[in-house]
Amino acid sequence: MQTNTETNHQTMYNQVKEKISGTLQEQSGLQEDTIQAVIEEWKTLIKVTQPQYLKTILGIADANNIRELSSEEWKYLQNEMEQSFNVRITTGILVTGEEQKNRDTTWWTGKKQLQSDNYYLTNYMTYMKRDLPQKVLETINEDTDAIMNNLADPDLESFSRYGMVVGHVQSGKTSNYASLICKAADAGYRFIVVIAGGQNNLRDQTQARLDEVFVGANYIGVGQLAGFKREKMPASLTNAKNDFKVETARAQGTTNFDNMKQPILVVIKKHTKTLDHLLKWLDIHYKNQVDKPMLVIDDESDYASINTKKEEDPTVINEKIRLLLQKFKKSAYVAYTATPYANIFIDHNAKNDGAGRDLFPSDFIYALEAPSNYFGAEKIFNKDNEKYVVEIPIDEVVYELDEDILYPPNEIPFVIKHKKDYDSELKKLPESLKDAVRLFVINIAIRNLRNQKKHNSMLIHISRFTGVHVKVKKLVASYFEDLKAEIKAYGNLANPSKYPHLNDMKDTFSARLKGIEFDFGTILKEVCLLVDSIQVVDVHQKAKIPLAYRKDVQSNVIVIGGLSLSRGFTLEGLSVSYFLRTTIYYDTLMQMGRWFGYRIGYEDICRVYLTDDINKKFGFIIDATNELVSRLNVMREENLTPDDFGLAVQLHPDSLLQVTARNKSKYTEDMYIEMNLDGQIKETRWISNIPADLDANEALLKGTILALQNGGFEHIATDSHVWKNVDKTIVQRFVGNYRLYKNDPLGLKSRMPIEFIKDYIERVNIDWDVVLYNGKDDAEFFQVDSIQVHRQYRSVKEKQGYFEVANRQLSRANPESIIMPAKFKKLISPQMRGKLEKPVLFAHALELEDSNNNIKINAVGFSISFPTSIDPFVNNVKVRINSVYKKQLEEAYKEEADEDGVYEDE
Repeated sequence: MQTNTETNHQTMYNQVKEKISGTLQEQSGLQEDTIQAVIEEWKTLIKVTQPQYLKTILGIADANNIRELSSEEWKYLQNEMEQSFNVRITTGILVTGEEQKNRDTTWWTGKKQLQSDNYYLTNYMTYMKRDLPQKVLETINEDTDAIMNNLADPDLESFSRYGMVVGHVQSGKTSNYASLICKAADAGYRFIVVIAGGQNNLRDQTQARLDEVFVGANYIGVGQLAGFKREKMPASLTNAKNDFKVETARAQGTTNFDNMKQPILVVIKKHTKTLDHLLKWLDIHYKNQVDKPMLVIDDESDYASINTKKEEDPTVINEKIRLLLQKFKKSAYVAYTATPYANIFIDHNAKNDGAGRDLFPSDFIYALEAPSNYFGAEKIFNKDNEKYVVEIPIDEVVYELDEDILYPPNEIPFVIKHKKDYDSELKKLPESLKDAVRLFVINIAIRNLRNQKKHNSMLIHISRFTGVHVKVKKLVASYFEDLKAEIKAYGNLANPSKYPHLNDMKDTFSARLKGIEFDFGTILKEVCLLVDSIQVVDVHQKAKIPLAYRKDVQSNVIVIGGLSLSRGFTLEGLSVSYFLRTTIYYDTLMQMGRWFGYRIGYEDICRVYLTDDINKKFGFIIDATNELVSRLNVMREENLTPDDFGLAVQLHPDSLLQVTARNKSKYTEDMYIEMNLDGQIKETRWISNIPADLDANEALLKGTILALQNGGFEHIATDSHVWKNVDKTIVQRFVGNYRLYKNDPLGLKSRMPIEFIKDYIERVNIDWDVVLYNGKDDAEFFQVDSIQVHRQYRSVKEKQGYFEVANRQLSRANPESIIMPAKFKKLISPQMRGKLEKPVLFAHALELEDSNNNIKINAVGFSISFPTSIDPFVNNVKVRINSVYKKQLEEAYKEEADEDGVYEDE
């Protein structure tokens, strides 16, 4: 329990932090030393000012609470200010459609905004200054100006616009579309509909946020501002507790848009009934089309909005959204998502007489950039991620139960692939989950000691079935009660580590939090004070008590859930995640990653518990998404359209790996798969560990080097070796004879789609460049006649049949720089591939080291960088799926069938 002294102690810290934050908010263009200078000014002020005056400056009621902050507190404060204000962020990437290029796309910034009083936007920006750095607000303003320009002037006689905004998971898309809503209201859009996900918790959360930053009802949020005008308050037909109903709307007295001077807001759940209610209400009052401008924001637009059936009989939610748009003569539809794949797979020509045209973003796509302080997938998964990821041991979980194994009672492991009745088989928690619970308890203490007494959450996501959630909650609660009892009984004793649970806590602390500024004894004393505040809750539609984060008390919650938590919902102060779900759909998997977001002041203690397989899947998603966004950038530079981007996604190499369920109908019969390798880099991340294959590849590389030397090609020998304008037959022979891991010829897992690459070499008549890299000086030599290089070290893990290169990266950063002219050497790798004139084969003589098995092996690997051609689709390559791979894909789809728009846990 927190004492009055502790509360007062924290009050001083928080008030000083608030004042410094306010000072920094007012300063645009912060210099690197500004934060330090402001902090030094406050240090001096606190020292020289008498308490009775200082309490007035700080807004503290009792002068007895005035004190000097410790050096440790000043360090925390400075660290938080730097993470909050030293933020880099750039405006997004815009690609527009053919018709859009000929429209007025300066109507907002060039005219309407200049004529408007910008009332709603001013309120929003003023209010958000206390939450977001000035640079971030400026970028939101610029981004939403660009989006507004690509909507339509509401004064036009009629219009329909279809766009998409691509953000990052948990990165602040709501802040973006809240700003867009404010500008739309200022511009004259009269009816604003926000379709906020498929669950009540997400709709309620979104409604509460818009009430705060846009509506201001009951004098909350912007309603507290001095400039707030009651007569201009938007009419909200929904509230934080009630979705849209005809009766609720009627009670508001809002039946005629012509009589309404203020904008009307509706925040609805993405559900058939609520869409029905809204359409019914509109039909009651308007038999024909409504002659007022409407803006529709479709949040999490890749879920449920997509038509996965035939166009003549579209899915119900898709049809109803389209009918809503058809009801208005003037409509703008903006899809928001972090995973745009499903939206891009929409047929851009699809339409029918009843529902009208489909939701393909034909007018514009706008890709948002994340701020530098965003704790995202790139930071967690795309590099050496041992800092943030804890691997769940393979012996604690299984993919599915082996029917031939008779498991002892109470010894059945956690099962990733399970059925509804699996809860009856759950008897105990894996040790890794107990470790995660202990880490969460420790993390709360660390944040408290850092004066971050805010909400804390832990996520446990292992199933999509409600019964499993309930059972896991019971098991977790039982373990936590045992842990809590020992903490309360023995945590304050002189030698608590002799007790089993407390010794386990110390082991968790030592293993997971190396380098933390507090010792275990200090942390345990804080744990003793807070442990009673920790709750274990399950979140699903049948849960009796909803998860809520109050503003007047710190919540510390262990949350067990599934799909209810997997889209849009924010878990406050999330620092520990235990994740066992898997899926073949990358967009679904990415959306489950609730651990993305902003972790100011506690990023260093965040951990994600995953299996090795899921860890790799997240890494692959990052690679695929980065390549797609880089392609979007190229398309902007080449003045291409959303239609072109749609084709790029469908032909992207990683669309083979089921980026979305939208592909489902395509795999019902033998077929050819197309792939576009333009602008990609593909490499042998998996290297066969069969000795005969290793020897054959060594001989192959030596023979290839001899062929290069004897071929008379231009040879540049510096640190490494480069051969220019090489006849493609040499590359074709090398790639064709290289012995890969044999069980993945389409690159479905290894990302080396060798059959497509062979087809590319065969069809594309162009010379190649070849590079043989030199490794570190202390590595052994690889030598062929006069050609001599040191081998390159690569850390690997030995798997069944292959070595897997660590961090999924054979080539190092920007491998193309070795053949680039000086003016291009500072570009990043995707940009360099845009400058390539011909494909490049990178040959790697390797020394592989698996420290776990204490082995070193000589091997050969290769990478290929493909240039971005002038016509991005001229080099599509096609491979036929055989019956084996067809069966694998069909089985994968069958496993995921219930995921596509069906909430089994709801």
